[in-house]
Amino acid sequence: MNKQANELVKENDLILLTIKRLGINGEGIGYFKRLAIFVADALPEEVVEVKITKTTEKYAYGIVNKVKKTSSKRITPACPYYGKCGGCQLQHIDYQEQLRQKKLMILETFERYYQGDYSHVIFNDTIGMEDPWNYRNKTQLPVRHDGENVVVGMYAADSNKVVYIDNCLVENKLISEKMKLILEFLSKSSIDVYNPRFRQGNLRYIVLRGFEETGEVQATFVLMEKEPRLIGILKKVGSYANLTSVNYSINSDPKAIEIISSPVYKLTGTDRIKGKLSDLEFMISPDSFFQLNTKQTIILYEEIKKIINPTGKEKILDCYCGIGSIGLYLAKSIDEVRGIDNNESNIINAREFAKLNNINNAKFYHGNITPHLQDFSKENFNPDVLIIDPPRRGMDLNVINYLQKSKIKKIVYVSCNPSTLVKNLNHLQKAYIVRSVSPVDMFPNTANVECVVCLERR
Repeated sequence: MNKQANELVKENDLILLTIKRLGINGEGIGYFKRLAIFVADALPEEVVEVKITKTTEKYAYGIVNKVKKTSSKRITPACPYYGKCGGCQLQHIDYQEQLRQKKLMILETFERYYQGDYSHVIFNDTIGMEDPWNYRNKTQLPVRHDGENVVVGMYAADSNKVVYIDNCLVENKLISEKMKLILEFLSKSSIDVYNPRFRQGNLRYIVLRGFEETGEVQATFVLMEKEPRLIGILKKVGSYANLTSVNYSINSDPKAIEIISSPVYKLTGTDRIKGKLSDLEFMISPDSFFQLNTKQTIILYEEIKKIINPTGKEKILDCYCGIGSIGLYLAKSIDEVRGIDNNESNIINAREFAKLNNINNAKFYHGNITPHLQDFSKENFNPDVLIIDPPRRGMDLNVINYLQKSKIKKIVYVSCNPSTLVKNLNHLQKAYIVRSVSPVDMFPNTANVECVVCLERR
Protein backbone atom coordinates (compact mmCIF):
# COMPACT_ATOMS: atom_id res chain seq x y z
CA MET A 1 0.00 0.00 0.00
CA ASN A 2 1.61 3.23 -1.13
CA LYS A 3 -0.87 5.72 0.28
CA GLN A 4 -0.66 6.73 3.94
CA ALA A 5 -3.64 5.97 6.16
CA ASN A 6 -4.64 9.62 6.48
CA GLU A 7 -4.95 9.83 2.68
CA LEU A 8 -7.44 6.94 2.59
CA VAL A 9 -9.58 7.83 5.62
CA LYS A 10 -9.95 10.86 7.85
CA GLU A 11 -11.26 11.39 11.38
CA ASN A 12 -15.07 11.18 11.62
CA ASP A 13 -15.37 9.32 8.28
CA LEU A 14 -18.00 6.55 8.30
CA ILE A 15 -16.94 3.35 6.53
CA LEU A 16 -18.33 -0.18 6.23
CA LEU A 17 -15.99 -2.96 7.40
CA THR A 18 -16.03 -6.74 7.64
CA ILE A 19 -14.02 -7.73 10.72
CA LYS A 20 -11.45 -10.41 9.89
CA ARG A 21 -9.73 -11.15 13.20
CA LEU A 22 -8.96 -9.97 16.73
CA GLY A 23 -5.85 -7.94 17.55
CA ILE A 24 -3.61 -8.51 20.56
CA ASN A 25 -5.58 -5.95 22.58
CA GLY A 26 -8.90 -7.63 21.84
CA GLU A 27 -9.99 -5.15 19.18
CA GLY A 28 -11.52 -6.23 15.89
CA ILE A 29 -9.40 -5.71 12.76
CA GLY A 30 -10.86 -5.07 9.33
CA TYR A 31 -9.35 -3.75 6.08
CA PHE A 32 -10.37 -0.73 4.02
CA LYS A 33 -8.51 -0.61 0.67
CA ARG A 34 -5.88 -2.83 2.34
CA LEU A 35 -5.56 -0.39 5.26
CA ALA A 36 -5.86 -2.06 8.69
CA ILE A 37 -8.57 -0.48 10.86
CA PHE A 38 -8.63 -1.34 14.59
CA VAL A 39 -12.16 -1.30 16.02
CA ALA A 40 -12.90 -1.79 19.73
CA ASP A 41 -15.84 -4.10 20.58
CA ALA A 42 -16.07 -5.59 17.07
CA LEU A 43 -15.89 -9.34 16.45
CA PRO A 44 -14.61 -11.49 13.57
CA GLU A 45 -17.21 -12.05 10.82
CA GLU A 46 -19.23 -9.01 11.90
CA VAL A 47 -20.10 -6.31 9.37
CA VAL A 48 -19.95 -2.94 11.10
CA GLU A 49 -20.30 0.72 10.24
CA VAL A 50 -17.21 2.33 11.75
CA LYS A 51 -16.54 5.94 12.68
CA ILE A 52 -12.82 6.74 12.28
CA THR A 53 -11.35 8.27 15.46
CA LYS A 54 -7.63 8.41 14.68
CA THR A 55 -5.23 7.85 11.78
CA THR A 56 -1.50 7.17 11.64
CA GLU A 57 0.84 6.57 8.70
CA LYS A 58 0.15 2.81 8.61
CA TYR A 59 -3.28 2.17 10.10
CA ALA A 60 -6.38 3.77 11.64
CA TYR A 61 -8.65 3.40 14.66
CA GLY A 62 -12.40 3.51 14.85
CA ILE A 63 -15.48 2.84 16.96
CA VAL A 64 -18.60 0.90 16.06
CA ASN A 65 -21.37 3.21 14.89
CA LYS A 66 -23.77 0.41 13.86
CA VAL A 67 -23.56 -3.38 13.72
CA LYS A 68 -24.97 -4.48 10.36
CA LYS A 69 -24.29 -8.21 10.84
CA THR A 70 -23.80 -9.64 14.36
CA SER A 71 -21.52 -12.55 15.22
CA SER A 72 -23.20 -15.63 16.70
CA LYS A 73 -20.40 -15.58 19.33
CA ARG A 74 -21.42 -12.17 20.69
CA ILE A 75 -22.98 -12.27 24.17
CA THR A 76 -24.24 -9.71 26.66
CA PRO A 77 -21.37 -8.82 29.04
CA ALA A 78 -22.01 -9.93 32.62
CA CYS A 79 -20.40 -6.82 34.13
CA PRO A 80 -22.35 -3.52 34.19
CA TYR A 81 -19.08 -1.59 33.88
CA TYR A 82 -17.88 -3.41 30.77
CA GLY A 83 -16.94 -0.97 28.04
CA LYS A 84 -16.61 1.83 30.59
CA CYS A 85 -13.64 0.69 32.69
CA GLY A 86 -10.46 -0.53 31.00
CA GLY A 87 -10.16 -3.78 32.94
CA CYS A 88 -11.56 -6.38 30.50
CA GLN A 89 -11.67 -6.49 26.71
CA LEU A 90 -13.48 -9.74 25.80
CA GLN A 91 -16.58 -10.02 27.99
CA HIS A 92 -18.77 -9.58 24.92
CA ILE A 93 -17.46 -12.89 23.48
CA ASP A 94 -18.64 -16.38 24.41
CA TYR A 95 -15.93 -17.94 26.63
CA GLN A 96 -15.23 -20.93 24.38
CA GLU A 97 -14.80 -18.49 21.49
CA GLN A 98 -12.42 -16.41 23.63
CA LEU A 99 -10.24 -19.51 23.99
CA ARG A 100 -10.37 -20.18 20.24
CA GLN A 101 -9.47 -16.57 19.45
CA LYS A 102 -6.49 -16.64 21.82
CA LYS A 103 -5.10 -19.65 19.98
CA LEU A 104 -5.62 -17.76 16.71
CA MET A 105 -3.74 -14.76 18.14
CA ILE A 106 -0.71 -17.03 18.69
CA LEU A 107 -1.00 -18.53 15.20
CA GLU A 108 -1.28 -15.11 13.59
CA THR A 109 1.75 -13.87 15.52
CA PHE A 110 3.77 -16.79 14.13
CA GLU A 111 2.46 -16.01 10.66
CA ARG A 112 3.50 -12.37 11.00
CA TYR A 113 6.87 -12.65 12.72
CA TYR A 114 8.33 -16.16 12.47
CA GLN A 115 10.98 -16.30 9.77
CA GLY A 116 11.17 -20.04 9.28
CA ASP A 117 8.98 -23.06 8.63
CA TYR A 118 6.58 -23.78 11.49
CA SER A 119 4.34 -26.30 9.70
CA HIS A 120 5.66 -29.05 12.00
CA VAL A 121 4.77 -27.16 15.22
CA ILE A 122 1.90 -28.55 17.29
CA PHE A 123 -0.40 -25.68 18.31
CA ASN A 124 -2.56 -26.97 21.16
CA ASP A 125 -5.97 -25.55 22.06
CA THR A 126 -6.05 -22.85 24.74
CA ILE A 127 -6.42 -24.28 28.23
CA GLY A 128 -9.25 -22.37 29.89
CA MET A 129 -10.92 -22.23 33.31
CA GLU A 130 -14.03 -24.10 34.37
CA ASP A 131 -15.28 -20.87 35.93
CA PRO A 132 -13.75 -17.82 34.17
CA TRP A 133 -14.79 -15.37 36.94
CA ASN A 134 -13.59 -14.29 40.40
CA TYR A 135 -10.01 -15.44 39.87
CA ARG A 136 -7.77 -12.43 40.64
CA ASN A 137 -6.15 -12.54 44.10
CA LYS A 138 -4.92 -8.93 43.97
CA THR A 139 -6.36 -5.56 43.08
CA GLN A 140 -4.89 -2.04 43.25
CA LEU A 141 -7.39 0.74 42.71
CA PRO A 142 -7.37 4.56 42.84
CA VAL A 143 -9.52 6.11 45.58
CA ARG A 144 -11.96 8.99 45.07
CA HIS A 145 -14.83 10.79 46.81
CA ASP A 146 -18.31 10.33 45.35
CA GLY A 147 -20.30 12.82 47.39
CA GLU A 148 -19.88 11.71 51.02
CA ASN A 149 -18.75 8.22 50.08
CA VAL A 150 -15.22 6.94 49.61
CA VAL A 151 -15.13 4.86 46.42
CA VAL A 152 -12.63 3.02 44.24
CA GLY A 153 -12.59 2.43 40.50
CA MET A 154 -10.62 1.57 37.42
CA TYR A 155 -9.24 3.88 34.79
CA ALA A 156 -11.23 3.99 31.57
CA ALA A 157 -9.26 2.69 28.58
CA ASP A 158 -6.63 5.20 27.38
CA SER A 159 -7.78 7.72 29.97
CA ASN A 160 -7.08 9.18 33.41
CA LYS A 161 -10.80 9.15 34.18
CA VAL A 162 -11.77 6.77 37.00
CA VAL A 163 -14.91 4.66 36.59
CA TYR A 164 -16.33 3.95 40.07
CA ILE A 165 -16.87 0.23 40.67
CA ASP A 166 -18.93 -1.47 43.40
CA ASN A 167 -17.94 -5.00 42.47
CA CYS A 168 -15.40 -6.37 39.97
CA LEU A 169 -16.37 -9.77 38.58
CA VAL A 170 -12.78 -10.92 37.95
CA GLU A 171 -11.62 -10.28 41.54
CA ASN A 172 -11.98 -13.19 43.91
CA LYS A 173 -14.93 -12.94 46.31
CA LEU A 174 -12.71 -12.57 49.36
CA ILE A 175 -11.19 -9.35 48.00
CA SER A 176 -14.58 -7.96 46.90
CA GLU A 177 -16.09 -8.61 50.33
CA LYS A 178 -13.20 -6.93 52.19
CA MET A 179 -13.11 -3.93 49.83
CA LYS A 180 -16.78 -3.20 50.56
CA LEU A 181 -16.11 -3.27 54.31
CA ILE A 182 -13.03 -1.03 53.98
CA LEU A 183 -14.90 1.56 51.90
CA GLU A 184 -17.86 1.49 54.29
CA PHE A 185 -15.54 2.20 57.24
CA LEU A 186 -13.60 4.94 55.43
CA SER A 187 -16.83 6.64 54.29
CA LYS A 188 -17.88 6.96 57.97
CA SER A 189 -14.49 8.31 59.00
CA SER A 190 -14.28 11.63 57.10
CA ILE A 191 -10.90 10.95 55.55
CA ASP A 192 -8.89 13.07 53.15
CA VAL A 193 -8.89 11.46 49.67
CA TYR A 194 -6.45 12.56 46.97
CA ASN A 195 -7.89 14.61 44.10
CA PRO A 196 -5.49 14.49 41.09
CA ARG A 197 -7.16 17.42 39.36
CA PHE A 198 -6.30 19.85 42.17
CA ARG A 199 -3.39 17.77 43.53
CA GLN A 200 -4.91 17.91 46.99
CA GLY A 201 -5.74 15.24 49.54
CA ASN A 202 -3.88 12.20 50.79
CA LEU A 203 -5.21 8.64 50.29
CA ARG A 204 -4.39 7.66 46.68
CA TYR A 205 -4.74 3.87 46.30
CA ILE A 206 -5.99 0.79 48.09
CA VAL A 207 -4.02 -2.37 47.29
CA LEU A 208 -5.74 -5.59 48.39
CA ARG A 209 -4.40 -9.13 48.16
CA GLY A 210 -6.44 -12.09 49.37
CA PHE A 211 -5.95 -15.83 49.05
CA GLU A 212 -9.08 -17.98 49.15
CA GLU A 213 -6.84 -21.01 49.71
CA THR A 214 -5.77 -19.65 53.13
CA GLY A 215 -8.43 -17.02 53.89
CA GLU A 216 -5.77 -14.37 54.58
CA VAL A 217 -6.13 -10.77 53.32
CA GLN A 218 -3.61 -7.95 53.15
CA ALA A 219 -4.45 -4.26 52.69
CA THR A 220 -1.90 -1.60 51.78
CA PHE A 221 -2.92 2.05 51.66
CA VAL A 222 -0.85 4.34 49.44
CA LEU A 223 -0.65 7.94 50.66
CA MET A 224 0.72 11.22 49.37
CA GLU A 225 2.26 11.96 52.77
CA LYS A 226 2.44 10.65 56.31
CA GLU A 227 -0.51 12.08 58.25
CA PRO A 228 -1.03 10.92 61.89
CA ARG A 229 -4.84 11.31 61.89
CA LEU A 230 -5.31 9.32 58.67
CA ILE A 231 -2.86 6.64 59.80
CA GLY A 232 -4.81 6.33 63.06
CA ILE A 233 -8.02 5.73 61.10
CA LEU A 234 -6.36 3.19 58.79
CA LYS A 235 -5.11 1.24 61.83
CA LYS A 236 -8.74 0.65 62.85
CA VAL A 237 -9.63 -0.78 59.41
CA GLY A 238 -7.92 -4.08 60.28
CA SER A 239 -10.29 -4.96 63.12
CA TYR A 240 -13.39 -3.58 61.35
CA ALA A 241 -12.84 -5.60 58.15
CA ASN A 242 -11.07 -8.54 59.86
CA LEU A 243 -7.87 -8.18 57.83
CA THR A 244 -4.74 -10.28 58.39
CA SER A 245 -2.30 -7.51 57.52
CA VAL A 246 -2.70 -3.71 57.25
CA ASN A 247 0.08 -1.47 55.90
CA TYR A 248 0.79 1.88 54.32
CA SER A 249 3.30 3.31 51.89
CA ILE A 250 4.08 6.84 50.68
CA ASN A 251 4.00 7.73 46.97
CA SER A 252 4.09 11.51 46.49
CA ASP A 253 4.83 11.41 42.74
CA PRO A 254 1.53 11.91 40.85
CA LYS A 255 3.19 10.64 37.64
CA ALA A 256 4.70 7.48 39.14
CA ILE A 257 3.99 4.27 37.21
CA GLU A 258 4.61 1.99 40.20
CA ILE A 259 1.89 2.29 42.82
CA ILE A 260 4.01 0.98 45.71
CA SER A 261 7.33 2.69 45.05
CA SER A 262 8.80 3.21 48.53
CA PRO A 263 9.11 1.24 51.81
CA VAL A 264 5.97 -0.37 53.24
CA TYR A 265 5.17 0.14 56.94
CA LYS A 266 3.02 -2.23 58.98
CA LEU A 267 0.06 -0.77 60.86
CA THR A 268 -1.59 -3.87 62.32
CA GLY A 269 -1.51 -7.65 61.93
CA THR A 270 1.25 -9.64 60.29
CA ASP A 271 4.04 -8.45 58.00
CA ARG A 272 3.07 -11.02 55.38
CA ILE A 273 0.20 -13.30 54.46
CA LYS A 274 0.21 -16.94 53.45
CA GLY A 275 -0.49 -17.97 49.85
CA LYS A 276 -0.59 -21.50 48.46
CA LEU A 277 0.07 -23.21 45.14
CA SER A 278 -1.10 -26.79 45.50
CA ASP A 279 0.80 -28.00 48.62
CA LEU A 280 3.46 -25.25 48.44
CA GLU A 281 3.27 -22.38 50.93
CA PHE A 282 4.50 -18.82 50.31
CA MET A 283 4.67 -15.86 52.70
CA ILE A 284 3.84 -12.75 50.65
CA SER A 285 4.78 -9.15 51.47
CA PRO A 286 2.76 -6.19 50.13
CA ASP A 287 5.45 -5.44 47.53
CA SER A 288 6.19 -9.08 46.59
CA PHE A 289 5.32 -10.60 43.23
CA PHE A 290 2.88 -13.52 43.24
CA GLN A 291 0.84 -15.02 40.42
CA LEU A 292 -2.56 -13.30 40.18
CA ASN A 293 -4.59 -16.37 39.21
CA THR A 294 -3.70 -19.13 41.67
CA LYS A 295 -5.88 -21.88 40.17
CA GLN A 296 -4.68 -21.33 36.63
CA THR A 297 -1.05 -21.02 37.74
CA ILE A 298 -1.21 -24.66 38.83
CA ILE A 299 -2.56 -25.57 35.36
CA LEU A 300 0.32 -23.61 33.78
CA TYR A 301 2.93 -25.35 35.94
CA GLU A 302 1.42 -28.75 35.19
CA GLU A 303 1.77 -27.98 31.48
CA ILE A 304 5.47 -27.20 32.04
CA LYS A 305 5.82 -30.46 33.97
CA LYS A 306 4.11 -32.40 31.16
CA ILE A 307 6.64 -31.05 28.63
CA ILE A 308 9.58 -31.97 30.87
CA ASN A 309 8.09 -35.41 31.62
CA PRO A 310 10.39 -35.85 34.65
CA THR A 311 11.97 -39.19 35.55
CA GLY A 312 13.45 -37.89 38.82
CA LYS A 313 16.97 -37.55 37.40
CA GLU A 314 16.67 -34.18 35.63
CA LYS A 315 18.74 -31.10 36.40
CA ILE A 316 16.71 -27.99 35.64
CA LEU A 317 17.73 -24.35 35.32
CA ASP A 318 15.05 -21.69 35.81
CA CYS A 319 16.01 -18.29 34.35
CA TYR A 320 14.11 -15.13 35.30
CA CYS A 321 12.88 -17.27 38.18
CA GLY A 322 11.22 -14.54 40.28
CA ILE A 323 10.33 -15.95 43.70
CA GLY A 324 11.20 -19.44 42.46
CA SER A 325 7.66 -20.80 42.25
CA ILE A 326 8.13 -22.81 39.02
CA GLY A 327 11.34 -24.47 40.24
CA LEU A 328 9.89 -25.20 43.68
CA TYR A 329 6.76 -26.70 42.09
CA LEU A 330 8.93 -29.08 40.05
CA ALA A 331 11.55 -29.80 42.73
CA LYS A 332 9.99 -32.95 44.16
CA SER A 333 9.87 -34.56 40.69
CA ILE A 334 13.50 -33.93 39.65
CA ASP A 335 17.08 -34.24 40.90
CA GLU A 336 18.07 -30.56 41.17
CA VAL A 337 16.79 -27.11 40.21
CA ARG A 338 18.70 -23.83 40.11
CA GLY A 339 17.08 -20.44 39.62
CA ILE A 340 18.51 -17.07 38.57
CA ASP A 341 16.96 -13.61 38.89
CA ASN A 342 18.41 -10.10 38.91
CA ASN A 343 15.99 -8.92 41.61
CA GLU A 344 17.69 -9.59 44.95
CA SER A 345 14.49 -9.56 47.04
CA ASN A 346 13.01 -12.22 44.73
CA ILE A 347 16.01 -14.47 45.37
CA ILE A 348 15.86 -13.89 49.14
CA ASN A 349 12.18 -14.91 49.00
CA ALA A 350 12.91 -17.96 46.81
CA ARG A 351 15.53 -19.26 49.27
CA GLU A 352 13.18 -18.70 52.18
CA PHE A 353 10.30 -20.48 50.44
CA ALA A 354 12.55 -23.47 49.71
CA LYS A 355 13.24 -23.76 53.47
CA LEU A 356 9.59 -23.16 54.35
CA ASN A 357 8.56 -26.10 52.15
CA ASN A 358 11.48 -28.38 53.20
CA ILE A 359 12.90 -28.41 49.66
CA ASN A 360 16.63 -29.17 49.73
CA ASN A 361 17.39 -29.65 46.02
CA ALA A 362 16.69 -26.05 44.95
CA LYS A 363 19.31 -23.28 44.85
CA PHE A 364 18.75 -19.68 43.85
CA TYR A 365 21.23 -17.10 42.55
CA HIS A 366 21.05 -13.32 42.31
CA GLY A 367 22.49 -11.39 39.36
CA ASN A 368 22.60 -11.32 35.57
CA ILE A 369 21.89 -14.63 33.92
CA THR A 370 24.84 -15.11 31.53
CA PRO A 371 27.67 -14.99 34.12
CA HIS A 372 25.87 -17.61 36.21
CA LEU A 373 25.36 -19.81 33.14
CA GLN A 374 29.10 -19.62 32.46
CA ASP A 375 29.94 -20.43 36.10
CA PHE A 376 27.57 -23.41 36.13
CA SER A 377 29.18 -24.75 32.97
CA LYS A 378 32.65 -24.52 34.57
CA GLU A 379 31.51 -26.56 37.56
CA ASN A 380 29.91 -29.15 35.25
CA PHE A 381 26.31 -28.32 36.11
CA ASN A 382 24.80 -29.09 32.72
CA PRO A 383 21.01 -28.74 32.87
CA ASP A 384 18.79 -31.15 30.98
CA VAL A 385 16.05 -28.52 30.71
CA LEU A 386 16.14 -24.73 30.73
CA ILE A 387 12.98 -22.87 31.79
CA ILE A 388 12.69 -19.29 30.53
CA ASP A 389 9.95 -17.02 31.90
CA PRO A 390 11.10 -13.50 30.96
CA PRO A 391 9.33 -10.14 31.37
CA ARG A 392 7.14 -8.82 28.54
CA ARG A 393 10.13 -7.40 26.66
CA GLY A 394 11.46 -10.96 26.20
CA MET A 395 14.89 -12.50 26.71
CA ASP A 396 18.10 -10.50 26.96
CA LEU A 397 20.18 -10.72 23.78
CA ASN A 398 23.26 -12.00 25.63
CA VAL A 399 21.20 -14.92 26.99
CA ILE A 400 19.99 -15.73 23.46
CA ASN A 401 23.59 -15.62 22.18
CA TYR A 402 24.72 -17.93 24.96
CA LEU A 403 21.96 -20.44 24.22
CA GLN A 404 22.92 -20.56 20.54
CA LYS A 405 26.19 -22.24 21.59
CA SER A 406 24.92 -24.17 24.62
CA LYS A 407 24.37 -27.93 24.81
CA ILE A 408 21.04 -27.70 26.65
CA LYS A 409 18.74 -30.21 24.97
CA LYS A 410 15.34 -28.77 25.87
CA ILE A 411 13.97 -25.28 26.57
CA VAL A 412 10.55 -24.55 28.03
CA TYR A 413 9.73 -20.92 27.21
CA VAL A 414 6.85 -19.36 29.19
CA SER A 415 5.63 -16.12 27.63
CA CYS A 416 3.00 -13.47 28.33
CA ASN A 417 3.79 -11.57 25.10
CA PRO A 418 3.36 -13.48 21.81
CA SER A 419 5.22 -10.84 19.75
CA THR A 420 8.45 -10.88 21.77
CA LEU A 421 8.16 -14.66 22.13
CA VAL A 422 8.16 -15.24 18.37
CA LYS A 423 10.94 -12.70 17.79
CA ASN A 424 13.07 -14.53 20.39
CA LEU A 425 12.28 -17.86 18.69
CA ASN A 426 13.59 -16.39 15.43
CA HIS A 427 16.97 -15.82 17.07
CA LEU A 428 17.03 -19.35 18.50
CA GLN A 429 15.87 -21.27 15.44
CA LYS A 430 19.38 -22.07 14.10
CA ALA A 431 20.06 -24.03 17.28
CA TYR A 432 16.57 -25.09 18.40
CA ILE A 433 13.42 -26.38 16.76
CA VAL A 434 9.99 -25.43 18.11
CA ARG A 435 8.00 -28.57 18.95
CA SER A 436 4.77 -27.34 20.55
CA VAL A 437 2.92 -24.23 21.69
CA SER A 438 0.28 -24.46 24.45
CA PRO A 439 -1.75 -21.30 25.19
CA VAL A 440 -3.03 -21.01 28.77
CA ASP A 441 -5.81 -18.58 29.67
CA MET A 442 -4.41 -16.94 32.81
CA PHE A 443 -6.77 -13.94 32.60
CA PRO A 444 -10.21 -14.88 31.23
CA ASN A 445 -12.33 -12.10 29.72
CA THR A 446 -9.20 -10.06 28.93
CA ALA A 447 -7.04 -10.05 25.81
CA ASN A 448 -4.00 -11.41 27.66
CA VAL A 449 -2.73 -14.82 26.61
CA GLU A 450 0.11 -16.81 28.15
CA CYS A 451 1.73 -19.75 26.42
CA VAL A 452 4.21 -22.55 27.09
CA VAL A 453 6.57 -23.42 24.24
CA CYS A 454 8.69 -26.55 23.94
CA LEU A 455 12.01 -26.21 22.04
CA GLU A 456 14.51 -29.01 21.38
CA ARG A 457 18.14 -28.79 20.32
CA ARG A 458 18.60 -29.47 16.61
